[in-house]
Amino acid sequence: MRFDVVVVGAGPAGSATAYNLATRGVNVVLMDRCTFPRDKVCGDGIAPRAVRNLYRMGLQERLDGRFNKFHGFIFAGAGRSIVKNPIPPTPRYPDHGYIIRRIDLDKILIDRAREGGAEVWEGCRVTGPIVEGGRVTGVKAVRGGEELEVSAGVVVGADGAHSTLGRAMGLLDNDPHYLGISLRQYFEGVTDIGDYLEVYPEAAIYPGSGWVFPVTDSVANVGVGAMLYHINRDKINLHRFMETFVRNTPHAAPKLAGARPISPVRGALLRVGLGGSLVECPGMILVGDAASMTNPVSGEGITYALETGEMAADHILDSRMSGRGYHHDPSDDPFRPKLVERYGHYFDKGMRSIKWGNRPAFMKPLLYVMSRNQRRREYMVRALMYLRH
Repeated sequence: MRFDVVVVGAGPAGSATAYNLATRGVNVVLMDRCTFPRDKVCGDGIAPRAVRNLYRMGLQERLDGRFNKFHGFIFAGAGRSIVKNPIPPTPRYPDHGYIIRRIDLDKILIDRAREGGAEVWEGCRVTGPIVEGGRVTGVKAVRGGEELEVSAGVVVGADGAHSTLGRAMGLLDNDPHYLGISLRQYFEGVTDIGDYLEVYPEAAIYPGSGWVFPVTDSVANVGVGAMLYHINRDKINLHRFMETFVRNTPHAAPKLAGARPISPVRGALLRVGLGGSLVECPGMILVGDAASMTNPVSGEGITYALETGEMAADHILDSRMSGRGYHHDPSDDPFRPKLVERYGHYFDKGMRSIKWGNRPAFMKPLLYVMSRNQRRREYMVRALMYLRH
């Protein structure tokens, strides 16, 4: 069985890749081991850059009125200062984001890929790549109890931070400086939450940070996260961090005092800053989480999943111009430099900021200064969400 392109993993990166290929006439199959809807650990915040991509995919009518919008950010926890600022206006991006649980978002996206013309195989577990002469030429999979081999001109690995394909081809780099871990839990009965995302660099959970994101008027996505090198260095127990954040921190705990958990605590590995993956090898490209495309400062990955999916589709479509059909040869036309050109400088600054700036002695005066100057507040929000003019 053969396709032009095989995409493995139907999260935002994989569905965006498949959609952008299928709508331009490429014979593409999108595979995922799960059947949808299915849940995934995430903060659920859809930033304005991601909203722009979702709207370009024709999804605005499916989002408006169904999901909670947010219009700004609150930063609190390092001292008494609180920074609150709306999303700055810009002609390139919407003035809002959404809070959409991944059980809903990923179902919307896989359906959109199917509507765009992609063949979709749910409940299909990819067990590894097919490699011929050092080149990935397809994948091995199990579907409906049957073992299959599917060949393709290009394979796209959108199979997450633990990428089966990336690991098999030696593309995953487990440097703890480019790995993070987050925990998430839903709470009902949260008070004093509005339409802003709340981020807490609380001293009590340094060097981690926490968040409270409003899913509805009373339900919030609550979580904590930290970089793996901090966790190893300080022997951090993230579950204890989560308990401290929910019960004992001066800014977040009062909102959660009367709330009750409505989901278990679940964790996820994050590959951040483009440093946790080699991205490509002959015949295969990684995108999204597998390509280490999580924002190192905010921990947000959906924006970069959607964008790298579209970039990979463009890259694959360009490969036809050689006369060899769809293919990918990093020695001739590498994909990684395109990611570095778009995100490298921003991610490098982000990595430096979390290494040197993520400490109460720095955050306390920073938030104090930011809280008293609108231009600096706007700059902080733009920097967090990578909103360029």
